[in-house]
Amino acid sequence: MRQKRQKRNLKPRFAVLGEGITEQWYLQHLKGFKRYVYKISPSLFADVGIEKAEGYIDRLLNEGYDQVTFLTDYDTIVSQGKQEVFDRFVGKYAAVEEVLICDSMPAIELWFLLHFVYTAREFPDCAQLVGQLRQYLPGYEKRKSYLGKAQWFAEMIKGEPEAVERAERLLNQLAEGNVGVHFPYSKMPQALREFDRQKDKQN
Repeated sequence: MRQKRQKRNLKPRFAVLGEGITEQWYLQHLKGFKRYVYKISPSLFADVGIEKAEGYIDRLLNEGYDQVTFLTDYDTIVSQGKQEVFDRFVGKYAAVEEVLICDSMPAIELWFLLHFVYTAREFPDCAQLVGQLRQYLPGYEKRKSYLGKAQWFAEMIKGEPEAVERAERLLNQLAEGNVGVHFPYSKMPQALREFDRQKDKQN
């Protein structure tokens, strides 16, 4: 009689996918600071569009990852006229519990700004948003030479509790409707809750 093979007790695996180097450097600093357990993908800090993201997510799921989180900027989607592509992308994973898509409008820098101040100002593009952010992070640049340093993150992370509260406030306004086409929002609080859940599950 053949013995029944025992199932190996494997630790769950989690991945987070950042659209560009800004998200990826933020995720790296965040992981070290809060001891999160996710793997950052792609590991070489390559730019990831919607089309590439779908391939990455499917591959990670096929490799057995228990959860994949994707961070993206919505202004890029709008400027490239890819709203329908993004809607199909979101729809594909809407019923997939293992995938969480967190977009920010216009960009993740809105999430950064909320660490310092609440604003519902509409920013037609990321350049205007970055100009506002530099009032609190002088010299901020979407470059490795800036993002790779820990100082900006260390200054910003002090305001994370307030950022979560402010982002939730914006999301509530968005859900109520009657907002402009460039109304700012960030779904990063959902990502943070997921990262905390993953950390608790590993412990």
